[in-house]
Amino acid sequence: MSSLKRLLNNDDGDEAGDGYTEDQSARNGLYRGSLDQSDEPVLAEKSWGGLWGEILNSDFPNGNELLQMENEDANGTSIHNVEEGIEFWANHEMPSMIDPLLDSQDSGSDPAPEEVPANDLICYGMLYRAAARLAGNMIELEMKLQNYDRRNNHWVTFDVRKKEDQIALYFPDGLEFAILNNHVGKGLIDLIDRPSLQFEALGSPQGAIDTIGRVTKANDAVVRVNINVYGPRDSCTEIGRHLTSQKLYLQRPDKLRPGTTYDNPHYLAFADMQISNVQNQFDVGINRPGGAPRPEDDAAEKFKETISNVYNSLTRGDNLNQVEGDRRLTTTLLPHQEEALDFMLQREDGPIPEAFRLWKPMDGENKGWFRHEVTKGRNRTPAPETGGGILADEMGMGKSLSTLALITKTLDDAADWVEEKKANPEPHIRQKPCRATLVVVPSAILINEWFHEIELHLDGTLKTLRYHGPKRKMLPLEDADLVLTTYHTIVSDFGDKSSPLHAMEWYRVVLDEAHIIRRQVTTFFKAVKELKARSRWCLTGTPIQNKLDDIGSLFAFIYAIPFHNIAMFRRFVSTPFDEGTERREVATKNLTLLLESLCLRRSRELLHLPEPRHTVKEIKFSPEEREQYEQTKRMMNRALRQKVGDSYSKSIFGMFQVQLQLRILCNHGTYQHPFSWAKRSLQDEREDALISMGGFGEVNCSACRQSLPVLGPSNLYRTWGKSCPHVVCRECLDEDEQAGNDTEIKCPLCTVNGVHTVVLPHSAVGPSDESYLRSVGHSSKITELLKDVKEDLDTTKSIIFSCWTNTLNLIERHLRLAEIDFYRIDGESPLNRRQQILDQFSTSSAVSVLIMTTGTGAFGLNLMTANRVFIIEPQWNPSVETQAIARAIRMNQKNSVLVTRYIVEGTVEQVCCSDLFVL
Repeated sequence: MSSLKRLLNNDDGDEAGDGYTEDQSARNGLYRGSLDQSDEPVLAEKSWGGLWGEILNSDFPNGNELLQMENEDANGTSIHNVEEGIEFWANHEMPSMIDPLLDSQDSGSDPAPEEVPANDLICYGMLYRAAARLAGNMIELEMKLQNYDRRNNHWVTFDVRKKEDQIALYFPDGLEFAILNNHVGKGLIDLIDRPSLQFEALGSPQGAIDTIGRVTKANDAVVRVNINVYGPRDSCTEIGRHLTSQKLYLQRPDKLRPGTTYDNPHYLAFADMQISNVQNQFDVGINRPGGAPRPEDDAAEKFKETISNVYNSLTRGDNLNQVEGDRRLTTTLLPHQEEALDFMLQREDGPIPEAFRLWKPMDGENKGWFRHEVTKGRNRTPAPETGGGILADEMGMGKSLSTLALITKTLDDAADWVEEKKANPEPHIRQKPCRATLVVVPSAILINEWFHEIELHLDGTLKTLRYHGPKRKMLPLEDADLVLTTYHTIVSDFGDKSSPLHAMEWYRVVLDEAHIIRRQVTTFFKAVKELKARSRWCLTGTPIQNKLDDIGSLFAFIYAIPFHNIAMFRRFVSTPFDEGTERREVATKNLTLLLESLCLRRSRELLHLPEPRHTVKEIKFSPEEREQYEQTKRMMNRALRQKVGDSYSKSIFGMFQVQLQLRILCNHGTYQHPFSWAKRSLQDEREDALISMGGFGEVNCSACRQSLPVLGPSNLYRTWGKSCPHVVCRECLDEDEQAGNDTEIKCPLCTVNGVHTVVLPHSAVGPSDESYLRSVGHSSKITELLKDVKEDLDTTKSIIFSCWTNTLNLIERHLRLAEIDFYRIDGESPLNRRQQILDQFSTSSAVSVLIMTTGTGAFGLNLMTANRVFIIEPQWNPSVETQAIARAIRMNQKNSVLVTRYIVEGTVEQVCCSDLFVL
């Protein structure tokens, strides 16, 4: 693996005397030239597209796909927005060199031809839902559309061109997509060649994929597109009249080019008619030159706002009774948990209140028939609506305790169900009936958390099994009341075609952190979907993360007929949601109806928790720190000037590297070695990639090849930092731990015949802490942190989060010098040891400080005993930070949690990261 950073050599650096022998250069791979010859770094020939595969492993998705994949989630920031943040920073920090970087084309390419400036064109409007018949090879089209869909592109923009006597639509790369129908085609045929006019068609990739999968004849493969028409203002009236003569009428566009004015010739305006506030706000937004919101940003914001409004409109939680828990439950349920128990009992066995049924009886001539509220389909015998659902209360409200209450409440019913099954076997079901509830969790550490909950809340009579480890297939599943396993275990057994879990018909299957199956193409989804169960439940605080299909996957898992087929969900919800204002309203109504019936979602406001207190400490650099910061910025500026001919993506990546160096320097101050970019390890690069990527990328386990979320629950995989390129999932490691090797786990893929070897990628050798950080120095930020930690040290517990391991090393050094006892958890902490640390931190009064990496602390941890949280640096992905903090603000929290964030004045942190703070 080539290094991301190397030092600039002078022009004759290839000749003798460059400071290194050939052997040294080849072996080290980090340097090019002598440190005392030049202090200007050269940013390696790298782009976003090639970064992630090299840093994480060869199976990581192509970076260009990641730039689009999971574009904007409901809780966080994507790589795409990281790019925008870097642009914003660069424009403020380095105005002298940013313009040529952003404006340049690929090196060596000819300058782009002159076009009509965007501000000289106006948008006349949109031809709404024009019909177009798909053309060409359907398999090729489907593959291309799926590529857009994987990138989370809700719209594809097509070129509109003449093809003989028809109008055809083309992908940007020239592949033909569809032919417009005769009505629209004839209306545009006389306009298409006019150089002053521009046309762009926008279509839904998922809608087209559904069409391809549904139709059986080529003539039936018809999709709908919206066509925006742009041209000069003085042609507006003429074009409007022509389209009117062809019976084509323009409407308000759903998506508009940034900075473009909208003026519809078909819009009737009256001198004394007042335009509504909503209309005014829209027009102001799209007519303001240079100040209009980007369409994709606006769409993402509308999506979040719409989902939030849907959640707030739900009334199911207001119509529930409080049901007491079973005698086996030793903890008294809170009122909202008793209501959750009522909801779960309704969803499993009924009766479901009439107001929340999806199949409603019809009246009049259709009496005796039932109609589905969403699909409007009719049937004399409606499909059963019981059989499970989704418990989607926000984090910290006790979803696991509510589930334990349901399990204990129905133990006798489960036993009766098994006896009935055995007495009246169904010929088409081969699985053995089992009274147990199967709970599936993301990792072994969460199995421990469930066992802790069982010990805390139940009387000890529940027969519980841990289906995990090498001897799991020998366990007596039929004798258990509760079986706990992981997604990885199910996938492993499912792949071996010898899965005891799939050989059972469970009384109930519960998916914890169910959003893990939000993508139906993953093995996770396929393996759990094949489980046979009487009732199926999803537990998740984030049922919709960044696209509606997320919850569509959950509906499919719980077999909410007819939405057990994702195509039905897309037809009635996700596809129309992206097809304009009117269709979005219909889709939103349909989604609300489904959630009201199948899902219980409440906010933590019900808990009346003490509100967290937030404070931002603005740090001033010492003169020495400021001098080093400015010197580093100048060196990096010179390095970026060498990349003026690079493509946009490479330029952005270069600025990303610059930003990282300056952000790290904000933490480390003069402890940071001036040439740190040349002393970075594989672990450093990996952490930086994950920080920039956010929470929704994926990586494959080097052992079992299972796809894993990059920042998944409880850090689902492990790496070995400076010496090893492998990524191994926790499931594969757990096998090794249970064999007795849990003290110091080494990479199993680097161990051959019992001897641990090291497989080094190119330039993977990284420095020790002593060589990366100076032994002496000053960090104003860490000094302020220590001052804050020392306050009320004997009466409070504190968690310190940083996204960089090297920053934890520096904090650890200062805590030791101050003689403050602490625990530490990072991505390299063995699983079992991590749980021990959490237990000790929760119960012991001797140690009051825990330091941990942000990604590790964001998932699968219960840190309720802490009442102070320190965030060392601003996050590119605020959702990771928010979830980390939320672990300390949970049910039964008595004290208000103080969240302290640190930001250095006059630095990259203040320019482009301070707006990410949640105050």
